[in-house]
Amino acid sequence: MTLRLLEDWCRGMDMNPRKALLIAGIPQTCNVTEMQEALRAGLAPLGEYRLLGRMFRREENRKVALVGLNEETSYALVPKEIPGKGGVWRVIFKPPDPDNQFLSRLNEFLKEEGMTLGELTRALGYGNDPFDLDQDMIPEIRAPMLAQALDEALQPALQYLKYKKLRVFSGRDPPERDEEEFESWLFHTTQMMKAWQVSDAEKRRRLLESLRGPAYDVIRVLKINNPFITVPECLQALEQVFGVIDNPRELQVKYLTTYQKDEEKLSAYVLRLEPLLQKLVERGAIEREVVNQARLDQILAGTVHRTLRRRLALPEDGPAPGLLELITLIREEEAAEEEALLQAGLESHFS
Repeated sequence: MTLRLLEDWCRGMDMNPRKALLIAGIPQTCNVTEMQEALRAGLAPLGEYRLLGRMFRREENRKVALVGLNEETSYALVPKEIPGKGGVWRVIFKPPDPDNQFLSRLNEFLKEEGMTLGELTRALGYGNDPFDLDQDMIPEIRAPMLAQALDEALQPALQYLKYKKLRVFSGRDPPERDEEEFESWLFHTTQMMKAWQVSDAEKRRRLLESLRGPAYDVIRVLKINNPFITVPECLQALEQVFGVIDNPRELQVKYLTTYQKDEEKLSAYVLRLEPLLQKLVERGAIEREVVNQARLDQILAGTVHRTLRRRLALPEDGPAPGLLELITLIREEEAAEEEALLQAGLESHFS
């Protein structure tokens, strides 16, 4: 039911179902903010995503939500469920279709080696399955069975061969192009480390792969002194060197002097600013009751768009929007700008 709902929903929105997730089992009382918080924590390893819509299903007395991904992702990275309000929420993902061309090439290789598909899957530990993979079985039936066998047998190896690389951090101030600020890099890295089911040595290798400049030098020196240093110890060392100081006053100064970069999208600036704001809230420097206003004030002060309030139709004396509402308004404005630029380019091209 849920996979068909995902496919039908995507078909109605003219989008690729393999670039979408269906989140099921959401309580009826769960609001958008609570939903976004659960998605932010549970889907962090998948990179950027968008909450595209919600629906109430009467037969389950639960909500479902459609989430759009920026790109097709590895099946191994998609969680089967995420924690949320009222328990765990199921994550439905359309797996890739079996590749018949791959099966054809595999058959040719096995023929040269004097093996059959059945012998291959039994060698991979799949020999107890009641359905033997007969050579004469048509590809439409054989392909899913082989795909399942290979997936179960090779899943540990796929964790090493296919993974989304960490974002780059160097510790330079300001960061160079394609480099992250420390707080946003640390949050993403921590979430990815929790999701990866690989050895500690592999996690450490992937961590080092993401480091450049001064940050790499810090961990390189630590590894010389302790070749078996763990990933948590590496992250702790980086936080001591590059992290925001716990002093609320100094943290507030860093927050107030964080501005939008040249050519940086406004939505990216807002998300880069958010970890600093949440740290100020955690340390009591900003009350939770006024966090939306504090966020809006700094965005208006730090953006390169001096007419932002008017462009987003934000009233001077009205309540500040929450993070989700603000991001939605900003991304709608960015999409409208991109469409206008595209239209202008097409008109100039054909004029």
